[in-house]
Amino acid sequence: MRATLAGMENLRRRLFERASIRGLELSQEECKRVLRDIKRWLPDTPPSDNEVVVTADGSYTLISSEYGESYHSLTAGALTEAAQKFVKPSGLIESAQFMERVAILDIGFGLGYNVAVAVHKLRKVNKSIEVEIITLDKAIPENIPALPEPYRETHKKVLSLLPNGEREGVSLKLYKGDMRKTLKVIKGFRADAVFYDPFSPYRNPEAWTLELLNMVKGLMKDTGVWVSYTSSLPVRRALLDLGFKIGETPAVGRKKGGTIASLKKHVGDIRGRDRIKLYSSPYSVPFRDENLELEPVDILIDYRLSVLLRERAVSSELGRELQQARPS
Repeated sequence: MRATLAGMENLRRRLFERASIRGLELSQEECKRVLRDIKRWLPDTPPSDNEVVVTADGSYTLISSEYGESYHSLTAGALTEAAQKFVKPSGLIESAQFMERVAILDIGFGLGYNVAVAVHKLRKVNKSIEVEIITLDKAIPENIPALPEPYRETHKKVLSLLPNGEREGVSLKLYKGDMRKTLKVIKGFRADAVFYDPFSPYRNPEAWTLELLNMVKGLMKDTGVWVSYTSSLPVRRALLDLGFKIGETPAVGRKKGGTIASLKKHVGDIRGRDRIKLYSSPYSVPFRDENLELEPVDILIDYRLSVLLRERAVSSELGRELQQARPS
């Protein structure tokens, strides 16, 4: 669907269909701007699948042909990303010595690096801690590169538990398929930490909608922590709209940090220009998928149409202000 809709004519037709549903008429200039954004967000010609790539810290990752992205940051390093963007900000390691059991919800298992690093570090702090992991992904790639030492054995252990296993105090259950469906199946689970690691929001929008994040919220403890690499405006705004407190994690391999969120815990704050954008930018509207069934490209189109409505409102308000400021 992504590849066939990348053609401008098909994309234009889909845009007008979605605009018609909302009762919107687009000017030629508006159509041009909307299409330009959506085309930019869609993947280019995909690379070969399962291509192994070395990252900045010497660890390896794979390239996804479906999303046109690597599974991990090439500039931060795959291992560094797992340790510094997910495990460390979650606060699990500091709390591990006081806990008998920890529950992790891992959204986007990928190559299993986040989970493996977490288990290794938790067990280093508290050898008797029990770790329960529920993880989701559309599919698990073959020939996953092994993590380097000292995480290699733990990584092998984690992979050996797929799709459902328990060994030496670590239990893991994988729900494979469209997470919009698999999340509905999970019952009686409350996470201490959520590692939110799908592909990027504009390439994988179905994983970042307000509705899906609300389902994840229902699987978290009030004191649980949600962590992700993204600083995306629509994602941060969705979290705010769902009642989360949000903060920024340290930048690792990029200029901006990721996002941390919790319903009850203090997680810092978003400050400066980034905070202003959260409330003022037309692009700070959540991705929506009310029935959890839209095609990814339709989510992007609907999002861009919502942005357009805010652009119109800003333009209209500016026009009124200029009119009022004119001398009589």
